[in-house]
Order: sequence, then C-alpha cells, then structure tokens
Amino acid sequence: MAQLVFVDLETTGLDVERHGIIEIACIFETDGKREAEGLHSLVNPGDVEHAEAAAAVHKIPREAIDAAPPLLDVLRQFDSQCADGAIVSGWNTKFDEAFLYRAYRQCGLPWRFDYHIFDVWSLYKRLQLIGTLPADVHLGLGTIARHFNIVRDGEDAHRAATDIEWTWRLYRLAIAQCPSTPSRPAVVSAARAWSVPRYRRGAARPTDAA
Repeated sequence: MAQLVFVDLETTGLDVERHGIIEIACIFETDGKREAEGLHSLVNPGDVEHAEAAAAVHKIPREAIDAAPPLLDVLRQFDSQCADGAIVSGWNTKFDEAFLYRAYRQCGLPWRFDYHIFDVWSLYKRLQLIGTLPADVHLGLGTIARHFNIVRDGEDAHRAATDIEWTWRLYRLAIAQCPSTPSRPAVVSAARAWSVPRYRRGAARPTDAA
C-alpha cells in the first residue's frame, strides 16, 4: 500500500522562488492507519525573503526561526520517515508540495514521492457537489474545521501542527461522510487521480478565511 504523507508548512511568503519553509508538521498514514510517530519542527530556511504579510499570519518570532534547525537537517529527518513513492497529502496540497519540492532540489536530495498529490479539499468540494455541504460554505481549512466542530480548545490556526491535525481529522470525517465509504485501495487510487502536474507548482495558496 502507498503511504500518505500529510504535510503542512508555514513559509516566509507565497513565492516559492523567493521565500522559504519555517515550520513543518506531518502525519504519516500507511495501510489506512496513522503511524505513531509524526513530525513537527521549526526550520531555519537560510537566506530567503521574509514577507510582513506572512509574518502577521503565522506569528512565529524571527528569533525562533533563526535558532531553528537548518533546512537540510529537517528535510533529512522528514525524508527518513517517508516511503518510496509516498503521496504528498494535505489541504491545498499543491502549495506545500511546491515549497517541499523546491527545498529538496535546493538541498540536493532526491525526490522520491509519487508524481500525484492528494488534496483533502477535494473531498469537501465533492460533499458540496452532492449537496451534503452547503454550496455557500467557504472551503478554507479553518472555516471547514469550525463548521464541522473539530476545533479543540487551545488550538492555534495558521500554525503547522494545528493545521495538519485539522486536515487529518477532516480527511477521516469526509471518508465517513461519503455515501459509499471507499476502500483503502480506492482512497489511494483517488489520491493518484487528483493529480497536479509539476508545471503548475508554485501557485499561491488560496486565502483561508476565518
């Protein structure tokens, strides 16, 4: 079975060529089961631009970023937990995958992931299309998390650890809400079907309205 690697990143901005990763959080799923060990770390991205608009969202102090482990060290730890052909997964996944792919190239690491990505957003778009979710509900992560009441006390939106937990909970909830719950192979096939060609990498992440 393919491994699903749910990834959420905080970055210094939206431009994959000028900005960098400053926080990563991951949940790993193999054979339909969440692995006991995840990953969460701040990251020192090195010499990149820091956009004020991004800093106002993630609120990670510059001092904490400067003191964080370097990008290469964090990527090596991340890569050691990923299987060959793992599917990068998340919410608005093409944004995170674009930064991750760029970071791998920058650090000289081989890209071992499946060509396709899996976007949990797509499951909620489907729920809208079949009428289970109202069409006027904004498909931002925070909005959907609050709509389905999966937010727990003390959780801080726009930080990677919280966002990936919300993504994981919404993934499991959406699978349960589908009229016919797909089998594990069907989920993996769907993940490969909802692909984003590599030439589209680097697009800005849609706004996640409160």
